[in-house]
Amino acid sequence: MCSSWPLAVFVSSLPGDFSTVLGQIAALGFTHVDLAAVVDRPVEQLEALADSGLLVSCLALGRHLPAGHGLDAPDVGVRRATLALLQQQITDAARLGATTASLAPGLDNSAAALTCFAEGCTLLADYAAARKVRLCIEHVPGRALPTAAVTLDWLQRLGHPHLGFLLDVGHCLLSDEDAAAVIRRASERLGYVHLDDNDGPNDLHWPLLTGRLTPQQLTNVMTALHTIAYRGALSLELHATTTDPIAALRESRAIVERLIGPNF
Repeated sequence: MCSSWPLAVFVSSLPGDFSTVLGQIAALGFTHVDLAAVVDRPVEQLEALADSGLLVSCLALGRHLPAGHGLDAPDVGVRRATLALLQQQITDAARLGATTASLAPGLDNSAAALTCFAEGCTLLADYAAARKVRLCIEHVPGRALPTAAVTLDWLQRLGHPHLGFLLDVGHCLLSDEDAAAVIRRASERLGYVHLDDNDGPNDLHWPLLTGRLTPQQLTNVMTALHTIAYRGALSLELHATTTDPIAALRESRAIVERLIGPNF
């Protein structure tokens, strides 16, 4: 198999300061990087990104919100303030050239909270689309949309054209879901893919094939991506506390290269 899928690394996969980590990612041969979105990105980070030569693929939204803020908050004033902050984070993504932004659901799985979350997501997705950024919702065990199946059901009910789906292979291991089957079901709604491994019960973000993930499962994922003619990116999101995180990224990249070819 060969593919033009970019292979990105989430910047938090390595310990250290921002500039040093970017240099290490570039030195490992990666061309793309994922970041956490911010409202006002420091100039020194912009300079470090320019110096690294890395392209920004996806930004994770909502990781730097004030306490108590969320699109599912019961207070309408808080929801409006949250939306305004997330819109500024979308602007951060657009300025960096990212084509995708991801958002995780909150913890409240009540019907009222999910209705509020849906309203906020549709507004944010429209705002993002106007800036050439696709908003993708991530399934996260323990949160209001805990499985890929539940998340895809929710997205299908909304039927919003600008809302996509982020598949996390490690999260599928936690929820005991077949990631390849999820990919086939998501089809054109699939906008981004996170690759990581774990022990099954815990979201450890281990290197690929060091935990529950098997070579056959990963091969099935790549085959399913080809089947649906996926045109997004793949992203390694590993934990920086992994023993020898640089080697972990190098080895995980080699595994992906063996499956889909080196033509990222």
